Amino acid sequence: MYQIFKDQLEKSKLILSGVKRNQRLGREAGVEEGVIQKLDEDCKRLEALSAEMDKMQEELRKKTEEAHAALNTLKNRTQTVKKAIKNKYDQTWWNKFGIPDRR
Repeated sequence: MYQIFKDQLEKSKLILSGVKRNQRLGREAGVEEGVIQKLDEDCKRLEALSAEMDKMQEELRKKTEEAHAALNTLKNRTQTVKKAIKNKYDQTWWNKFGIPDRR
């Protein structure tokens, strides 16, 4: 969970629990029951969304690792083919194989 979400949730839950413990005083201050319910719903919604984001970030991390592994495999195979061409043919032929390198 992002720290900004965690901090706000802690603050909101602390206020929520205080207002629930002191409902009469809260009502006298103008805090309506509907607002308290909405605040509670907002806390639960943010917790759910944050958990969903954490799950998605973990999936993204795994996909990123997978993509980097595929990239490394591609690089290695490209280098293997490139070396084979360079070892077999003179540099004047390299361009025909899509190898613009010079020695």
